Amino acid sequence: MQTINYNEMVGLNLSSRQKTTSALQESIARLSSGLRINGAKDDAAGQAIVNRMRANVNSDTVISRGLDDAISMAQAAEGNLSTVNELLIRAKGLAIQAGNSTLSVSDRESLHAEYQEILDNIQYISESTEIFGRYPLATDAPDLPPELIGKVPPLDTKFPIAGMNYTFSSGIISLAYIPAGAKDITLTIDSLGLDDDIQLLTRDGKHLAGTPITGTDPDYTWKSRGITDPAKATSRVLTEANGFEAGATYDDSLLIEGGTNWVLDGSATLNYNGMIIRYSGDGDRYEPGSAYNDGSNGSNRLERIKIDNVTQDLVVMIVGSGSFTSNLSWGALPTPKITPTEPPKQSFPWEVVTSANFNEEIGAVTMPTTPADLKSLELLNTDLRSMVTAGDAMGTLDSAQEKVSRYRSQYGAFINRFESSKSVLAQQNVATQAAKSRIEDADYALETSKMVKAQILQQGQDAVLKVANQSAENILSLLRS
Repeated sequence: MQTINYNEMVGLNLSSRQKTTSALQESIARLSSGLRINGAKDDAAGQAIVNRMRANVNSDTVISRGLDDAISMAQAAEGNLSTVNELLIRAKGLAIQAGNSTLSVSDRESLHAEYQEILDNIQYISESTEIFGRYPLATDAPDLPPELIGKVPPLDTKFPIAGMNYTFSSGIISLAYIPAGAKDITLTIDSLGLDDDIQLLTRDGKHLAGTPITGTDPDYTWKSRGITDPAKATSRVLTEANGFEAGATYDDSLLIEGGTNWVLDGSATLNYNGMIIRYSGDGDRYEPGSAYNDGSNGSNRLERIKIDNVTQDLVVMIVGSGSFTSNLSWGALPTPKITPTEPPKQSFPWEVVTSANFNEEIGAVTMPTTPADLKSLELLNTDLRSMVTAGDAMGTLDSAQEKVSRYRSQYGAFINRFESSKSVLAQQNVATQAAKSRIEDADYALETSKMVKAQILQQGQDAVLKVANQSAENILSLLRS
């Protein structure tokens, strides 16, 4: 039956034509891009698999670059450690030579001078070995500078070893400050025949223990330095450089001076601000007739101050005109530190990623620190000035060389490991790329045949469409007849 409103043959032709056009467009897209999967509609499962493979390929590429960086770092560090090792061997030779008793003092000093140059060079290498902004040979535990109050350091910087005697000069310059939080402090001085006295003050100017500036019998130590009244003490002693607060005023209302019954562990006691302060006093002042308040010690050269619990920063001065020896013991002695504007050079462990496959935990290797500075190698304070110290230096140099050799072996093992990991990643990358290509890439022969087939069908559909459109002309012909 012939109809006017709907041409069934044309409709069937157009329906087939859409499928043919879609197939032709798909083939053209694949041939032009070289990919079988150009969108999720082409192969939803295949696209998900390919995306995971692409992520793994990209990860392996980045990891391989990271391994190259790690290898470069290890090679730079190991190369400079080789130089350090040669310097240690030379230093050991000098130490052996210095242990020879036939050397004169000047010969041994010459050996020590060269030895010190070698140590300085080792320290320089440890601080200047740099790669990617890292310092693999620098210390891993840098000593931060102590926090000063004015120009005064904390007490432990003057007494690094408890109980050991150290020698200082007296004056009206602060020796050190005792930081808050210190416990069981015992400071002892030996004035070596001159009248040097311990003075303990708060930072706001309270004179807690020591010898008097004023009164009926002001002490010689103060008079010898021109400090004869509170005003001069305020202006010349309580300075900010000496660790005192701005505006501090001298106040001796709490001063304990000791007494006639001299006891080294404390003949006078003061309770102040939660602290129990014991002071032996300047015993020579109380010998018969005060005969020794004149700059000499008489029969008593020792003084001691003891504090159970330091609740605020206290300033220690040793006033006099000579030199003295002193030792310190403590139960607890905090060391206030400051972080410098430019952080010290320091080595840190290096995390190297070795695998990061899709949906798996990241694999990593930690390269530990290898500090080769003088402190880490325990070469600080070694010298060749005597046969004894040269012998000690030999043992220390052997230990240092053993540590450097261990570092070098460690770096060699890491280099081999990372090169092996790179080889594995390269093989894995090739296999993954091939698998991805099999899933994702277009088959040119197949797609070309599909395109030709679609083009032939499309041309046939064009011809059929012309025939189908003639049905309407047949109806018109019937109406005209």
